[in-house]
Amino acid sequence: MRPGASVPAGRRGTGTPQEGGRDRSREPWADLGEVVLVDLVGDARERAVPLVRDAFVGIYRWHAKRTLREVPTVRGAELRGEVVGVTLVDRLVPEVGYLYYVMVLSTHRGHGLGGLLVDDALRLFRAQGVEVAYAAVRSDNTPSLRLCERRGFRAVERKELGWREGGLGAWGLRSRMRLVPGERLLGLRLRTATPA
Repeated sequence: MRPGASVPAGRRGTGTPQEGGRDRSREPWADLGEVVLVDLVGDARERAVPLVRDAFVGIYRWHAKRTLREVPTVRGAELRGEVVGVTLVDRLVPEVGYLYYVMVLSTHRGHGLGGLLVDDALRLFRAQGVEVAYAAVRSDNTPSLRLCERRGFRAVERKELGWREGGLGAWGLRSRMRLVPGERLLGLRLRTATPA
């Protein structure tokens, strides 16, 4: 897909009642206007830098900028041509997806854009055959914790069975996730584990 290209109509977030067979006028972001999900590739990723500045300070800002440039997939939510939300996603191994960051401009929070972006990432993971998705959320970030929990994510315990054994333990993957103190690792099983 070329940089900034919109995704098929089923991936658009419009207030159009007939889109994709769903009444999108009831979606919380419908009052904002048409929201289009796009891939941000190459130089188009610079359009996400204002979100990083708006969402983070200190080490988190530094890490988010670095991850923005390194992660294979950056998805944006565009509203009237402006990127107002972004997800940074990766596949750590073929069966495991990781949601590095979900960012929404502070002026656009509370309209469901974060949920739209997380749902888009999960749809992408499912289409790629990912079995388990992870996300790390600061323990004090109640809105983000709720956002993930509403989609079925749950806290991953340190002594839990590994994801290959049917649990959500992230054995051998935590270092690639770059977790920092104060973050809670969340996991969601998308498909049944494939036999080893």
